[in-house]
Amino acid sequence: MALRGWLNGRRARSNAALPGDIDALARLVEGVDAERYFDVQAENAWQEAAGRWPLVAQLLELKAQPPRE
Repeated sequence: MALRGWLNGRRARSNAALPGDIDALARLVEGVDAERYFDVQAENAWQEAAGRWPLVAQLLELKAQPPRE
């Protein structure tokens, strides 16, 4: 279920059960608009998982990017 938010390119914040760092910061700091920031942690997590398990990534039709150095 949480993976669904990662796969479609949206932030993990689309799933209320998984608040991101930006959402937490917006709740604590007045003036921070969470909609103006992109939390890349979810993107990185599924990219790493797709690289770690290429067969699963292929079954889910994920296009993993090669690791950056």
